[in-house]
Amino acid sequence: MRLLLTNASPSFKIAYLFIFLLIGLFIAGGISKLVFLIPLFDSDSVLISLYVNTITQSVFAIGIPAILIVAWTNSKPLQYLKILNESSINKKIVFAVLIFVFSYIFASFLSVWNEGIILPEWLGGVEKVMRTMEDAALETTKLLLSGKTIGSLMLNIIVIAGLAAVSEELFFRGAMQQFIQEKFKNGHLSVWLTAMIFSIVHFQFYGFFPRLFLGAILGYLFLYTRNLWIPIILHFLNNATVIIVNFFWSDAEWYNRIEDMTISYIFILLALASLFATILLFVEYNKRASKIINYDTDSTDINI
Repeated sequence: MRLLLTNASPSFKIAYLFIFLLIGLFIAGGISKLVFLIPLFDSDSVLISLYVNTITQSVFAIGIPAILIVAWTNSKPLQYLKILNESSINKKIVFAVLIFVFSYIFASFLSVWNEGIILPEWLGGVEKVMRTMEDAALETTKLLLSGKTIGSLMLNIIVIAGLAAVSEELFFRGAMQQFIQEKFKNGHLSVWLTAMIFSIVHFQFYGFFPRLFLGAILGYLFLYTRNLWIPIILHFLNNATVIIVNFFWSDAEWYNRIEDMTISYIFILLALASLFATILLFVEYNKRASKIINYDTDSTDINI
C-alpha cells in the first residue's frame, strides 16, 4: 500500500483518525441502508438494525480507519501495530488473564460508585440529559443481550465481544496510543490520554470511570507486552464475561444481588486490594520484561 501520509506529524495522524472515523460513520450508515434492501433483512426489526449498525460501524468507522492511517504512514503496518505472532505470546496471555481476574473487583467498585454520582443542583439539567443517555444505552444493551438461544449467544460473542475488541483495540491502542506516544514521548501519558478519549467517545458518563480504568489496563498491557493481541484478548474477555453471565444466570438471585450492590467498607477494602494486586502484577511483569530485554541486548553485544 502506498505511503500517502509519509510526512504526517503525530498530531495530524490523530486528526486523520478522527476525520476518517466521521467519514466511516457516514459510509457505515450508507452500507446499513443497502443491507436492508436485501429481503433477508427486516429493516423494521430494532434488534436486526442494532446488529447491522454495530457491525458496519465497528468495521468502517473504527477498524478500517486505524488500519488505513497506519498503512499510509508506515512502511511496515503490521509490525507497527504489533499484531505479528511471537514465541512468548502464551505467557503474555496468562498475564492478561491474571490482570483481568485481579482487576475485576476494583472495576466493579468503580462501576457502582460511578452510577451513584449525583451532580450539584445547578447542574440538574445536565444530569437529566446524561441519565437519559445512560438509560437509552442500557436499554440498547439489554435488547442485544435479550436473546435466549445458543445462536444469539454466539452472535453476541462474535459481534459484541470479538469484533468490538479487535476494531477498538486497532483504533485506540494500535493507532491512537502510539500516535500520542510519538507526540509526547511518554508512555504513561499516552496510556491515560487514550483511555480518557476511549471512555469519552462512548458518551456514557455513568460508566465513564470504570471504562477509563479499563482503557488504562488495556493501554498498559499494550505498552508493556508490545503485542496488540494481548489487550484484544482482555477486551474480549471483559465483554464476553458480561454476555455469558447474563445469558446463563440473568434470572439467578445472586446475579440480581450483584446488580443491586451498594458500596460498603468490605467492598472498599476488596476494591483497594484488587487495585493493589493489579498494580503489583504490572510492576512485576515490567521488571521481568526489562530483565529479558537487557539480557538480550547484552547477549547481542557479546556476540558482536
